[in-house]
Amino acid sequence: MGLSALDARVYRQLLRDPGLPVRQLAEVLEEPVALVEEAVARLAESGLVRSGSEAAPAPVDPRSGLGMLVRERRAALDGVAAMTDQLAREFSAGQLQAEPSRLIEIAVGREAIEARIDDMLRGATNQAVGTDTPPYVADGSHQVSGAELALLDRGVRFRSIYAAEVLDHPGWVDRLRSMAGRGEQARVLPQVPVKLLIVDGTTAMLPLAGGPSTGQPRAVVVSDSALTSALQVLFDQLWNQATPLRLTESADPAGTLINLLASGMKDEAIARQLGVSARTLRRRIAQVQEELGATSRFQAGIQAARRGWR
Repeated sequence: MGLSALDARVYRQLLRDPGLPVRQLAEVLEEPVALVEEAVARLAESGLVRSGSEAAPAPVDPRSGLGMLVRERRAALDGVAAMTDQLAREFSAGQLQAEPSRLIEIAVGREAIEARIDDMLRGATNQAVGTDTPPYVADGSHQVSGAELALLDRGVRFRSIYAAEVLDHPGWVDRLRSMAGRGEQARVLPQVPVKLLIVDGTTAMLPLAGGPSTGQPRAVVVSDSALTSALQVLFDQLWNQATPLRLTESADPAGTLINLLASGMKDEAIARQLGVSARTLRRRIAQVQEELGATSRFQAGIQAARRGWR
């Protein structure tokens, strides 16, 4: 509600004469009593006059009064947003019942797929989950997108499962470290059956084979349905089977090496990541195994976990 010039005059007069009865206030301002009563009511509604004090109004600090008004308006807007989301879900459900073809959307070509992924991530409100495995359609696939950064910065939970092969690709270890630093929870599996993205448990994207003649990549986007629920169940099962991915630098070089070994990276990729030769890497692995009393990498990982190596 906007305030009028009379409202401002009434408020300023109350600053000089707090608690002045409305009739006397009207006389001082030389304004009709009815207009002054309306002005006081507006000031009270705006939080500038103490609630319930219209008969003998007392001014309130504008900083606290307007702060209260802002909080009330924000709460009202939050309620409108929640109602809008509910109505949108009901609208989508009604549209799907009336026209089931709306359940499926096909994105053709790398740019269209990336744009659709961007839209899905920017619309996430609760969580996003995904699986990732080569091959990649672009050399810059290891780069973190603006939508991913925005999602993590908003505090949306982001869980990802990566195929161990991903870590052998240049640039990916740095990407995953960056994402982990921003809050992504990552796990790794020796093999990941399919690339998948699910947002808020209601919208899912997964790849299709390339077009018959153009060979362009294609992906299917599935809206809220039993299929998206099934894909969410698939992700949760894979998540429970996967190993937490730890790529952070350790104060103990042996701890860093153990983390890289546990991720499933090949020796060549680990050597490249550590900046050492393959021979030096093999020597370090042998030293770590000897220190831990292990005869294999698997045993080394178990012993390291027991000792709390990170």
